[in-house]
Amino acid sequence: MPDQSQSSNQQVIVYALIAIAVLLAAIVGFMIYQQTHAVPSPTATSSASSTTTAPGSSTTGTGSASVAPAAFDVKTATKLPAGLTPQAGLKQYNEAVIGNKFDVAYGLLPLAQKQSYGSADSMSSQIKQYGITAYKLGSPQSSGADTVIVSEQDTPQMNITYTWTYTKVGGTWYIKSRVMGGAIQ
Repeated sequence: MPDQSQSSNQQVIVYALIAIAVLLAAIVGFMIYQQTHAVPSPTATSSASSTTTAPGSSTTGTGSASVAPAAFDVKTATKLPAGLTPQAGLKQYNEAVIGNKFDVAYGLLPLAQKQSYGSADSMSSQIKQYGITAYKLGSPQSSGADTVIVSEQDTPQMNITYTWTYTKVGGTWYIKSRVMGGAIQ
């Protein structure tokens, strides 16, 4: 009789362990599901990598992708429209993003980010996921021909900050680079 009691206790323990294993598997499955259906985190622009993934951007901030800043070449760099200052250009970019005018925003990106997104439509599908609602611009900081401005975009999840560098060649402003990070001053 004691053997039957011990065998019965072991069965209860085995069933309890199976129930715990099933519960843990369900929790892990739920966590994986949540991560695959969450808004993608911002993508860093870094000089270490030049891979592109479907977003949450690809670059921009945007799946996730890192973009190595391209070496600045006046022949291929994005020009600001005539009469537009770096601060006005960055304001126009952010307002275009908020207004879903991605053809305009795409035209105001540095070459590396344009190449990463591939097109204004691709940029749109990546950036819309973030739900950008507002932006702030830092004060322009000039050094030689370069002007650096930090821009912060507000999203429901977190703010995304980029440091933009513009350079003046002749009388024309060019968008030299955009890298993730920076602080509004």
